[in-house]
Order: sequence, then C-alpha cells, then structure tokens
Amino acid sequence: MILPLDHPRRQEFNDEVHARPPETLQAPLRLSYLALFAEGTQRQQGWDCAGALTARFGVKPPPSDAHHFSADLGPFRVKCERHTEFLRFAFIVPGGADDPFAEPAIGLVPADWLSSLPGQVIVASNVGLLRAGDEDPAFESIAQRFFAGYDLVGATIGAGAAFAVTDFRIHADGFSRVLVLDRSMTPRQAGRSVARLTEIDTYRILSLMALPIARGLAPALNACERELTEITRLLVDARDADEPLLFERLTRLEAEIESTLSQNLHRFSAAAAYDDLIHRRIAELREERLAGLQTFREFTDRRLAPAMNTCRTTAL
Repeated sequence: MILPLDHPRRQEFNDEVHARPPETLQAPLRLSYLALFAEGTQRQQGWDCAGALTARFGVKPPPSDAHHFSADLGPFRVKCERHTEFLRFAFIVPGGADDPFAEPAIGLVPADWLSSLPGQVIVASNVGLLRAGDEDPAFESIAQRFFAGYDLVGATIGAGAAFAVTDFRIHADGFSRVLVLDRSMTPRQAGRSVARLTEIDTYRILSLMALPIARGLAPALNACERELTEITRLLVDARDADEPLLFERLTRLEAEIESTLSQNLHRFSAAAAYDDLIHRRIAELREERLAGLQTFREFTDRRLAPAMNTCRTTAL
C-alpha cells in the first residue's frame, strides 16, 4: 500500500504524546528533585550541564535538541527535563528505608557539578518512597520524626494505593520533604505519583511569581481608577469646549493602563496556566482524605487561591 507523503513533522507530533515519560520507581528509594528558573540561554546551558554530568560517568550525553533524558549513571539515576522557562532534574538512589532524608540522593551527585548549574532554584525537594506497613501510619509520629513536628498535608493517593504527606516547608538543609508510603503501586504508578507531587510544588512556585507584580501594580492601577472616576464625573457636565481635553485625558489614561498590563501579560497568563496545571495534577493523584490532615486540594485552595484571585483581578 502506497500512502501520500508524510507531513514533515508527523513523527514529531505523534511522539509528543510520549514526551517526558515518568520514571519507574520501586520502594524503598530516595529521590532528590531540583527545579531551576532559567531564562534565555540558561536553558541550553543547563542542558549542556546535563551532558557534562553523563559524560563524567561514561554515559552518552543527551541530544542537544532533546527536551527530556534519563540514564543510569551507576551511583544514581538521573532524569533531566527542560521547559519553557525552567529546568528540572531528578536524582534517584535505591534504599533508605530507615530514614530516607538522612542521606538524600543528591548527596551522591558531584558537588562541583551542582554548583555549575545555571538559573535559580525554585524548588529543591527530597522524596522518600518507602513500603507501607500492615497498619495505617501514625502521622503524628511521622511529623515529629521526619518533618520537625510541622503540620502535615496529605492523603491516600492512587485510589488508596499509597499514602503521601508533606509539610510544604523548606527545612534547614534547604530542601522540602515528601514521604510516600507504597501499599500496592506498580513501578510506573509510583513514578507518575512522585512526578505529580513534585510538579504540584513546582507549578505552585511558578504561579506565585505573578503575585509580587500584581501587588506592585496595585497603587498605579488604583490611581488610574481614581483618574477615570474623575474624568467620568467631569464629562457629565462638560461644555463642548472642555470635551477635547477630557477625551485626551481619557485616551492617555487608557494607553497608560494598556502599556502597564501588556508589559506583564506574559507573567499573568503563565500564572493562570500553572494554576490550571496544579489542579490537574492534584486531580490525577486521585486523593482520598486521611483523618486529621488537610488534603493537597484543600491546602492549595486555601493558600494559593487568594493569590491567584489577586493576579486575575489585576490582569482584568
């Protein structure tokens, strides 16, 4: 059978749905996750760093035009991804059932290589994936042992296949912590679940990047609103001779508002997109409530929604 010629990007578009496949993970293991905000050439520099790391361990580097890559380097497995405005790396080491945070996976990564990474850290997280016991976990004890006594956020995930908890705090070592207790997950399900948990934190930080901009614009926009109110009031009783001046003020005000918002439109649009991704990832967790703990959705709705409402109101 002879078909018409393929569209030149058919294979690329078909393979897009298979992009960034999750790692297969099996308890017990430790995973360290880094997300770096990278602008302009920093994303390519970060990708070059990924190639330098694999070469150091005698592994073929990823293609320069690739967007995701994973490899077993011996002491640890590494997964690298680059996105529109950030890079992320995951380092995976088996074991660590007693205390997955005592010797995190990132401790096996060459320190000089880590210090050479471009960009700015937005998320650094250590994840412990352990096997769950026969009895339900004692979360107060887990909070004291692994999370410095802070209140935990968590739920069963995968329709009961595992427990996942975190405190959404940065600990003394500069890393946040996530603990996943596997009851019956397949390796691929475990990989997807851990990826979603780290993505929730990443997109949460990226969405909040619009908040300082919204707060900074508030005084100027309030002044514009007062000016608009004044112009509208004057137009009601304006004489014919006054109208050209008032319309000039109105046109100038509109241009000022449009200019201010257009300079920041990308950040507000990105915040809305990241906020949507957060809710998608939470839905994909298929979480169910654990007594005494806020779910991931509840925590996000209470802590993130007000900030996103501020950004949306400003962007309008």
